[in-house]
Amino acid sequence: MHRCLWLAMVAAVGGSGCSTKYLEDLSAPALVWTQGTGLCSKIVAVDGGRTVWTNQGCEDGRPELNEVRTATQAQVDDLWATFEALPPDPGATLENCSGDLLDSFERWEGQPLSGASVCDGSQYDDVADLPDAFRPLAAALKALE
Repeated sequence: MHRCLWLAMVAAVGGSGCSTKYLEDLSAPALVWTQGTGLCSKIVAVDGGRTVWTNQGCEDGRPELNEVRTATQAQVDDLWATFEALPPDPGATLENCSGDLLDSFERWEGQPLSGASVCDGSQYDDVADLPDAFRPLAAALKALE
């Protein structure tokens, strides 16, 4: 059973509930992959405690993250090594993606600190159209969902 659902049921009987988690609440450092069109987005994040978080939605302003699982230390180490190997930010923006998804890979410590963004295809999770340098990181994050 989903952890938050279980905690909500416990809270209804008199226990504690599940608190809402936002990007700025993640344990630092967090690695955040956002695929978006401006109105809709999908987020996969791994925080400093190795917890994997996701969200997918449209026009939700401040996305509430859902806890998925805990990554192994080896998985997190590989993610950060792959992130550090990304080329300099090519400067992709929603405007120059011409309706395609904007894929952003960022290091967060309460806010985005560094990262790179590139244009992708039109389907969430389809990493085939990503440039070669970005594909391994996207595939590794997708595998953690």
